[in-house]
Amino acid sequence: MNNKEFDVVCAGIATWDTLFTGVDRDLMSIDGILAKGYYASSGGDAVNAAVSMARLGLETAVCASLGEDSAADLIIHELEEAGADCSYLHKSAAVHTASPAILVDPEGERHIIRVPDNGNHFFTQDMVSDELMHKARHLHLASANVLKRLDGKPLGTLFARAHAHGLTTSMDASYDREGNWMKNIEDALANCDIFIPSFQEASIYAQSQDPDEICAFFSQFPLRVFGIKLGEKGVLVTDFHEKWTMDTLYKKKPVDTTGAGDAFLAGFVSAWLKGYDIPSCAAFGSAQSYSVLGAVGANTSAGTWQDAVKLLEENGIRVSLR
Repeated sequence: MNNKEFDVVCAGIATWDTLFTGVDRDLMSIDGILAKGYYASSGGDAVNAAVSMARLGLETAVCASLGEDSAADLIIHELEEAGADCSYLHKSAAVHTASPAILVDPEGERHIIRVPDNGNHFFTQDMVSDELMHKARHLHLASANVLKRLDGKPLGTLFARAHAHGLTTSMDASYDREGNWMKNIEDALANCDIFIPSFQEASIYAQSQDPDEICAFFSQFPLRVFGIKLGEKGVLVTDFHEKWTMDTLYKKKPVDTTGAGDAFLAGFVSAWLKGYDIPSCAAFGSAQSYSVLGAVGANTSAGTWQDAVKLLEENGIRVSLR
């Protein structure tokens, strides 16, 4: 029986995103350009994952660092509309809420302009309190490599604390522009149950572009599930005894790829916590990723559990409990 208040604590970065679509890549060589469209919405790995997890039916608490400003208020409004609990967000007048500009090119790829010294840069492992962990089943860290005060030992401490409190754990990663890579996450991997980076990230971690070699590299850690997000080619997941692949369900040109990886992890973890087996979790991850690829914004069109079930049924994909 689950007697916890929260199924999942989703921790990491939170942003208020301003998106411009249809931006030609020649923008920097001319004095101006007319974008195809404009959109503003909440974003950031933790917010994206939390919105999806809440819509997929999980009792979801969000933990992130925000300023005391209008951007924070807008983020909180959208999280609460999705059904996420915002009681454990940290707000401070000493920082500003991250508010990047996102330029989406005609191919649907994103290009992000960030400003330093926002709230995300001040997120620390103790912001996920013991009190909150006592109320939860699972910790999902959505933003490894971009929370500078969490890199290395602090991230390891956070995951060790989570396991000590009886939580299962998962981690998603972003591209490490400072080049520290394994130094940032190695301590956390000792207490991580699910880790599914992108192929680009996994290749750098393992110093190989061969999926089998990448899986072999990560088998040294006590992960229960490892995977590689392969973009338009789908995903590979393994428990180091068997391997499974899941093709992408989205066959059209994406409208906006922002948040697709966050949605995949949200779908995977949601299915995991509902008791599904690994290949079924990958299927639900693919379904949730599908739901955000057809609209502008990182989480604006994130689907429900019923949406995911319907999509899998329409594609003849059977799912099974563990």
